Amino acid sequence: MNTEAIIISFSYLGIFALMIANGLISFPSSQVLYIISGYFVFTGNLNLSLVIFAGALGNTIGNIILYEIAREKGMRYLVKFPMFREKEIRKVQLAFQKKGVWFLAIGKLVPALKVFIPIPAGLAKMNRILYTAIISITSVIWTLPFLAIGYYFGKSSKVFGNYAIIMTLIALVVMTVFYRFMNSEEIVKEIET
Repeated sequence: MNTEAIIISFSYLGIFALMIANGLISFPSSQVLYIISGYFVFTGNLNLSLVIFAGALGNTIGNIILYEIAREKGMRYLVKFPMFREKEIRKVQLAFQKKGVWFLAIGKLVPALKVFIPIPAGLAKMNRILYTAIISITSVIWTLPFLAIGYYFGKSSKVFGNYAIIMTLIALVVMTVFYRFMNSEEIVKEIET
């Protein structure tokens, strides 16, 4: 069953469940889910506020689960999963230690980093209330551009392709800044020592 079929069949509960999975394992794509949902908001089949609430709450819960796993089980447990490579987690962890809350907030809005963001916060045993507040706010912010694309431009791949170029360019700029920081001499030296 694909994302659209789940949204059609289960409505807000489907969005909620899919976004728990996205917050935990970064699958399915939240961008696609919100573009499709935005289209259904346009057609009147879904309510905008409820989509934002269900999606952000689901993503927050998924991120809290991943945070708690990292907090309780540690690095050794996480690297058993192929999607979490130890060297990359260590880079994100060091960047988190150096930039803290700002790294968490901005990193949660970067597609390539958002799956890793709960891990360093959990490993660092970040305050749960502060963590939850930041993740909740950024989960709401994440919904808005993709819902707008779906609402104003539909769910067709042609339209998505045109606007995906703009979103990709913005993401590449932000990712480049993060990548350069995470692969800076300062971070790499600390990992190697």
